[in-house]
Amino acid sequence: MVGLLIRAGLLASLGVVAGLLFNTIRPDGVSLGSAPPAAACQLTAVSARTVERLTPSQANHLCGNPNVLIADARSAESFAKGHVAGAVHLPCAAPQGVAQGVPDLLSSHSTVVVYGETTGEALAVAEGLVRRNGSSNTALRVAVLEGGFSAWELAGFACASGPCVECADGKNGELIWPGPSTTGGKP
Repeated sequence: MVGLLIRAGLLASLGVVAGLLFNTIRPDGVSLGSAPPAAACQLTAVSARTVERLTPSQANHLCGNPNVLIADARSAESFAKGHVAGAVHLPCAAPQGVAQGVPDLLSSHSTVVVYGETTGEALAVAEGLVRRNGSSNTALRVAVLEGGFSAWELAGFACASGPCVECADGKNGELIWPGPSTTGGKP
């Protein structure tokens, strides 16, 4: 029995050595050196930046500041039914000509506050903005409205309504952003 175990161990060792030799001979063999770190572990200046979370009250204090852009990440239909006064609709689903204008729009602001139906919806868009615009505008502060548009409405802050102008006129490639227009609520 002991002899059988010794022979099995010897055959297994011989198999390992043969496999390693065969692997090194093959041009497409598996590299046994150190593997590069996973991409998710490599933090760059862009990915190290975080997206802030603002309460409706904190976001309201930023309204009216010309360096702050309030951006609605919801559908064009939801935007038309009601949005934060002075907000622009991020043209995520707009024609390519309109969508290409977003980096230019962001470059003229130091802060962008994104909101959606939920915090999670806004967070996904805000993180995308950080990734896409981080290298060209490292000073851009990106935040989300905690609780989404419903939290803004519940707080009683200024709202507006009307169609998404850039989506309606996007077919001709012109970048037209709606201006601030309030229909009620507190400033």
